[in-house]
Order: sequence, then structure tokens, then C-alpha cells
Amino acid sequence: SAGGIVPDWNIYDAIWASVAISANGNNRTLRLEDRDPYDYARAVRVFQEGTSAKLSFRVMAEQNDTGELEIEVMDRFGNRCVRMALTDDGNIEVSSGAKRVSAGKYVAGQWNDFALSIDASPFGSFDLSVNGQAVLSDAPLAEAVLSVERISFRTGEYRDSPTRRTETEVPVPDLANADQPVAAAVFHIDDVHAVCN
Repeated sequence: SAGGIVPDWNIYDAIWASVAISANGNNRTLRLEDRDPYDYARAVRVFQEGTSAKLSFRVMAEQNDTGELEIEVMDRFGNRCVRMALTDDGNIEVSSGAKRVSAGKYVAGQWNDFALSIDASPFGSFDLSVNGQAVLSDAPLAEAVLSVERISFRTGEYRDSPTRRTETEVPVPDLANADQPVAAAVFHIDDVHAVCN
């Protein structure tokens, strides 16, 4: 129900970066809102593991001039083989191998339909269409994986630190304006489907 517990998803929910179920008429969507200058909201859905997968989902941003939504398909170890982003300047960007390419623009308040077909075999690749239009075909994966099993929606950049090797005794300065919220970025996610082989 709207405002209730988010079932069947793994979520990272902060005070200024929240994940919730939102009601849009009779429909329910997953709503990620981020006002935190340093943290993010995140929702991860695990699906049946497979060496190939077909995924589809819909995303609507309430704005296209602030905030970013990063979308990633991963294996069980968190290797991010497919990476996409709705950027803070109204662009949809996708990682094709090591480079980031444009997949068009998005408009605030309008739904965008994404369809992915992923081959996770050695030298794997993926196809992407946005709103029924083919954007990438046989694009190289961003990271090599043997299978895929989860999709992640995150309102901020990927973090790979601190690690177990990070020195904890070295003093670091306070983060500037960490106690001041920024303009809210709100994203709605709906109709997530995954079929794996």
C-alpha cells in the first residue's frame, strides 16, 4: 500500500533520500526522492539468475534539471555489466564498454519505457531500446560477468570506498553544507519485468 513497506525489494533509505511506494490513481509506483547532498536512495530487485536476460521497466522523473538516477544490471558479486543514467541535464546516458554514450533526452513528468536484452556470456553484449526505439545494438558490457541476477536504481553516484583497507585514523575535514538539503530529485519506477535463461 502507498506509504507502506516496500515488499520484495532491497532498499537503502535515508532521511533525506527515501524509497517509498507512491499512489498514482489506481497504480502504485516505487518512488525515490533525494534531497541529500552526499547520500542517495537505492532500490535493488533480485531476479532469477541467468546467462541471458530480458528486462523492461518504466521510469518517470518529476524534474530534468537536478538529481540523477543511475540504473545498473549486476551479477551476484555486484559487478555492473549494464549502466544507464538519467542525468541532471535531461539526458539519458548509457555505458557502451568503457565509454558513455547518449541515448536521447527525457522530459520531466513523462514516462520512459526501457527494454534490455543482455547476453552475459564471455565477450557479452546488450541491446537497449527506449520508448520503442532501438538505441544500442550488440553494445559491449561495461564489466565482464558470467550471469546477471539483479537490477539497481540509485539516486547518486556509485561508491566504492571506504574499503577494509581505508585508513580510519587519518582525520578528514567535514563535508561542506552536509546539514543543508538540496533541491529534491524525484523518480518513479514502474512495471519492472525480468526473464532469464
